[in-house]
Amino acid sequence: MSGDGKPGNYKWVVLSNTTIAMLMAAIDTSIVIISLPYILQSVLRHTYGGTSAPGSSAYAIASADSFVYVIWSLMGYMLITATLLIFFGRLADLKGRVKIYNAGFVVFTVGSLLAGLSGIIIPNAMITEGLQLVIFRLLQAVGAAMLWSNSAALLTDAFPSNQRGLALGTNMVSGVGGSILGLVLGGVITSFASWRFIFFINVPIGIFATAWAYLRLREISSPSRDETLDTAGAVMFSSSIASLLLGSTFYTLGGMTAGIQSTGVFYTTFHPYLLISYVAFALSPVLMAAFVINEVYFAKHPLMKFTLFRKRAFSTGVFASSLLAVGRGGIMFLMVFYFEGVKGLSSFNAGLQLVPMSLGFLLAGPISGILSDRMGYRGFTTAGILLSAVVLVFLSILPQSAPAIEVSGVLALAGIGGGLFGSPNIASVMGSIDANERGVGAATNSTMLNVSSMIALTIAFVFIGTTVNVSNFITLFVGTLKNLPASVVQSAAYQAQWRPFMNSFHSIFAIFSVVVTVALIPSALRPRKVSLEASGETVFATVGESGEL
Repeated sequence: MSGDGKPGNYKWVVLSNTTIAMLMAAIDTSIVIISLPYILQSVLRHTYGGTSAPGSSAYAIASADSFVYVIWSLMGYMLITATLLIFFGRLADLKGRVKIYNAGFVVFTVGSLLAGLSGIIIPNAMITEGLQLVIFRLLQAVGAAMLWSNSAALLTDAFPSNQRGLALGTNMVSGVGGSILGLVLGGVITSFASWRFIFFINVPIGIFATAWAYLRLREISSPSRDETLDTAGAVMFSSSIASLLLGSTFYTLGGMTAGIQSTGVFYTTFHPYLLISYVAFALSPVLMAAFVINEVYFAKHPLMKFTLFRKRAFSTGVFASSLLAVGRGGIMFLMVFYFEGVKGLSSFNAGLQLVPMSLGFLLAGPISGILSDRMGYRGFTTAGILLSAVVLVFLSILPQSAPAIEVSGVLALAGIGGGLFGSPNIASVMGSIDANERGVGAATNSTMLNVSSMIALTIAFVFIGTTVNVSNFITLFVGTLKNLPASVVQSAAYQAQWRPFMNSFHSIFAIFSVVVTVALIPSALRPRKVSLEASGETVFATVGESGEL
């Protein structure tokens, strides 16, 4: 038996299964980013006009439509995940975490299979391949939300306090390992086989993990069966976040038309999105205000427990991680296009260039998790934020002609900074929550992280989409640049066309560095954890700034 009365081997079952979930989800995210050019080429071929002459009006219209489909296969996934985490976290507290978690594996696996079969099981003539891909990616996102909203809570339930940093750190390391595998597998699969296999790869993993979860996982915490789900709050919260993210995405697409003649195809396709973005931006705060009023005054059992933010370990950890996520959320995305555009590399080689960042995380993550269990969280999280801020400053002044070794070193430091922060922070946050609130607590943290990452990508899109030439912007996504010779990449003409991108690149990372620097404040205010043994059960107390309990 473990110190908290749970069977000693069960915690490893939970860790193994949730690690597979994190691995699968991480592979799926990075493998899609690196494979976007290949997906776009396929979607374009199956869009009306996509096989016309490249200079024709029909081809231009098909290109614009295909671009929107591919953007929404990426952004829609993040949108659904961000809006449903709180809902499924709260539902898990009411109905049981294992039930929601297990169902999430099924939904994610089915969604992966269908995404790979886009345009095959349903004829393209009925629903275009691009639209099918978006729909099935949204289904995947529902499954991902069910998994992510419960994995940290399941680990916190199963592990004693002196091993939570190790468990959560291992879980996070698997996610980073998945991002490495995704970058490499995406390049290999799309180079030698169809892009569809980037989704099919999830199916055997998902089937195995689903069966294992149904056979071995069981409820430890007691669901709050006497409470009801705040459906009205769920709708208002999800609608508010959706409006914000939709507004940001539509503004980016509409802003891409700056400088384009009003008679152009891209102007006609994208410019109307600006009006939609204004409406969405206006709705978001109204819906959020209605949500807060409902939670405070009307909801019998609120969806979001604002009382959690009264706990200093929870509030400081969530705010610090959210600010850090804004700063770090766009690194992989921007660096992929830096390597593919400015450096003229193929998608596969661009992915390989990002491996040092993941290796840095793999090195620091487990160490910080183990040591923070013994030494406390505050020092590790603050050091991770500080190192991340320094890295972002370096990226904000990174020369366009920077040598590969210099870029690799900066990315490795970025990974180490994330590793130092990650597992101590989530252990601090989850350790501060009562057992019957861990579902909604974990979901609240994950929601803010996802929204923050989405904001980071939105900032990147807005800067690049409104400053870079549209043809160059789409060239990045089409991925037509394939390991160009050094003589071409280093030529003045080639580098000149990417200066607007680099200007945006530097501005984005300058903004991110300021945001991450601000994250030092909540991290430094985080309380130090002290474990006390009472009645055979581990409980927590926090040491205030005076050092007294």
